[in-house]
Order: sequence, then C-alpha cells, then structure tokens
Amino acid sequence: MTVVPVHGEIDLATADRMRDRLLQAAHDSRCDCLVVDMSGLDFFDASGVGALVSVYRSLTREGRHVVLAEPAPIAARVLEALRMERVFETYPILEMALTHTSGLRVDGDPIRNTVPERP
Repeated sequence: MTVVPVHGEIDLATADRMRDRLLQAAHDSRCDCLVVDMSGLDFFDASGVGALVSVYRSLTREGRHVVLAEPAPIAARVLEALRMERVFETYPILEMALTHTSGLRVDGDPIRNTVPERP
C-alpha cells in the first residue's frame, strides 16, 4: 500500500497536478492499494473529485484499489454532496484506511509506503 497526502487547495488550477502525483506515486511504488490522505485539504471542489475518479478508473483497470482517508470537512462535504461513497471507500481516520489492506503482508509485516509531500 502507498499513502499519499494531499494538502492545500484542490481546484481547477491544481486538480490535474494532484491526479498526476497520485498516479505517479502508485506507479512508482507498484502498490496494490493507494490510500489518499485528505486530512490536509483547505479547499476541495468538483474538479478534485474528477481527478480522484480519473485515478480510480486508471488504477482499477490495472487491478489496483483506491481508498480515501480522513477527508477534511470541506472535502467530506463535497464527496457527500456528489455521493462519492458509491465509488470510493472512505475512512474517517488514516489508521482505519491502513487496516483496510491488512491482508497485504511481507514476512508478517504490513506493506506500507508513504510518499512524502512535495513543497
């Protein structure tokens, strides 16, 4: 599993960059599950949702999984309004999302890669 934190403002100007970063992290790590940590968001609109759906479609075509973790209140409202619970598994805290992939183990230890935030 790979955890990618997203932060700041995700809008029309930044959504494509977020999408590309998530896809790059998933491909670089070759993970089975991408966990998007949304706790650091200050703003999130429908263009961010579109970017997440694009990541979801791309990774699920490859047999991978995408989950959302700890969406900031603004992101939670947008996801709820657009009924994204029908698409994404969303966990209220990151630790719950991490247990989602508890079946992925190497030598008894959970697999976890964390992509550091870029400045």
